[in-house]
This record gives sequence, C-alpha cells and structure tokens, in this order.
Amino acid sequence: MTKSGLVTPASLEAFLMAHPGWVAQGEAQGLTLRKRFTFSAYTRALGFVVAAAEHAERADHHPDLTLGWRWVVAQLTSHHERGVTDRDLVLAVELDRIYQEYI
Repeated sequence: MTKSGLVTPASLEAFLMAHPGWVAQGEAQGLTLRKRFTFSAYTRALGFVVAAAEHAERADHHPDLTLGWRWVVAQLTSHHERGVTDRDLVLAVELDRIYQEYI
C-alpha cells in the first residue's frame, strides 16, 4: 500500500491476476474495481445483493451494486482515498465468497 492508503500498482496487478473477473477501471474520482456476476435466476442475483449489502453494513465499506436480469455488477472504490485500497481488495474477495453461495 502507498502512503496515501491506495494499493500499489504491483499489488493491484497481483490481485487481478489471482482473482479472475475483476478489472481495474479509471474513473473521474479515481480507480475502481469492477466485476460482473451472473446467476441462474433473477432471485439468485437479488439474494446475492442482499447478502453483499448485509456484509457491507458489518464491514462499514459499501460497494456500488447494479442489479439486472440474472446479473449484478459490483464496483468498489474507497471514496475518501479516491481509489482502490486494501479494504476494496478484502471486499472483492468477500463478494467472490458470497457469490459461491448464490450460483
């Protein structure tokens, strides 16, 4: 991690290599992590959103979640740091774990 709290480019690259489907994107407010999750049914996707939201509340770190027909897009960033921090990497791993319960 850098002094500002943002993950280093090397750490981010290592994370992306180890966690398929996650991509880094540049945004006006800084770098974000993004992943599209697919589901067998709309209700499975909705269940994932609820479980992700419950985890986010406990962790006090909230992803942007977009729900569609049998898909969810998660976008992670640390707004105060204006980019991706370790908290985002931890949340991404947790979303991958939660996803396994809903596929």
